[in-house]
Amino acid sequence: MPTSPSETAPLRRDAQRNLERILDAARDAFAEDGVEAGVDDIARRAGVGVGTLYRRFPTKEALIDAVVDRRADEIAGLVAEAEAEDDPWEGFVLLLGGLLERHARDRGFKALVADRMAATGRPSLRERLRPQLVRILTRAQDAGALRDDITVEDLTVQVWGAGRAVEITGDIAPDYWRRHLAILLDGLRAPRATPLPGPPLTETEGEALTAAWTAACRSGR
Repeated sequence: MPTSPSETAPLRRDAQRNLERILDAARDAFAEDGVEAGVDDIARRAGVGVGTLYRRFPTKEALIDAVVDRRADEIAGLVAEAEAEDDPWEGFVLLLGGLLERHARDRGFKALVADRMAATGRPSLRERLRPQLVRILTRAQDAGALRDDITVEDLTVQVWGAGRAVEITGDIAPDYWRRHLAILLDGLRAPRATPLPGPPLTETEGEALTAAWTAACRSGR
């Protein structure tokens, strides 16, 4: 969507606060009710008038895209922080832990991301961030901390599986994901690792799995 001059100009402080409130409210509403969440409800949650919301986001699709872009920027920032970590293993732990923590905070968000990826033809975050993810994995492997037969495709599947564990346990034991993460990390450490059976997924297979995951998220499976 083209960006108007008013969208690129610096916002007044009160306008910036309104924008943040709208995006926070939209994120919560979409996480709870999906994309069917009403604009009136989002404006009420944000404490602004519907007119204020529409002046910033002329369509509901523009609001959805802004919420998705905000989360994408947040994850990109996490990846950059993990890559900049001095200790390669700690950088890898920061990445994996940060992804699961965000999933635990906002379990309904994956369906929204999947929906917009499919509707707009956007590349997945895995595709966009793959070079950085490869560097994070390679650094940890070169340091002898991460098993050397793990690929980005393996990591993607592990994150999906861990995310499913977050969803299943979240209502009963909200912090259980931390225990699951510790078990997962121990299985990824290089010391005493045993060879993995079969070849890793190719990048093409990884892309096909991402498409299948997107379809499953959209259908609620």
